Amino acid sequence: MGKIEGFEENKKLKRIDSLYIIHEIKHLLHLESGFLFTVKQLFISPGKLVRNFIFEDRSKVTKPLIFLIFSTTIFTLVLHSLHIEYQYFNIGNGSIDSYLSKEALNNWLNNHVGYASLFFGFLIALWTMLFFKKHKYNIYEITILLCYSFGQLFLILLSFSLIGFLFKNNSIAFVGVVIGYLYVAWSIGQFFGEKKITNYVKSIFCCIFGFVSFTLIMLILALIFKQLGLK
Repeated sequence: MGKIEGFEENKKLKRIDSLYIIHEIKHLLHLESGFLFTVKQLFISPGKLVRNFIFEDRSKVTKPLIFLIFSTTIFTLVLHSLHIEYQYFNIGNGSIDSYLSKEALNNWLNNHVGYASLFFGFLIALWTMLFFKKHKYNIYEITILLCYSFGQLFLILLSFSLIGFLFKNNSIAFVGVVIGYLYVAWSIGQFFGEKKITNYVKSIFCCIFGFVSFTLIMLILALIFKQLGLK
């Protein structure tokens, strides 16, 4: 390879090649130790990890937003590359279907599971602020909790989706959905105090009310689509 002007003047810099790009990506995501360590700790003690990140040490784990983005990216890329399609969301049923235009909305939700789940997580965060307001955490700290919880949720969904794909059983994927959201409830309860059963009860209600709020908003959108003549 011929010499490139500029490198002779600054011999301290190395050429940008594949090793450099891999190193930069690993550094960005803190994959050398942070990501796998974060996943492990979120399975063992999510509440402790998040509290430690907020109050004590932020150097050992992958940053919350990066963790969420990376988890959703893995989820999306793997499912798309294997052409795995599941209906995670189904808005409207039974007698109300004739009043709604929900097909386009359901298709969008299931084609953009990441965005839909993020909005779902935002609603859960609002309910969490209400149910645990005496703890005095602000919305940004609650958002950090939900970033980690939903990042882990996507890894759980991915695992069960792959198992369902391998065994050609769609029910396995939906078991993952149930386990994933139970995990979110468990992580919220543990964050506010793992020894108090009432925290877990309240966290379950946060998820339930978050789901109800999400469903109602989607039904309203489906009704609007109907009025606008959208399929």
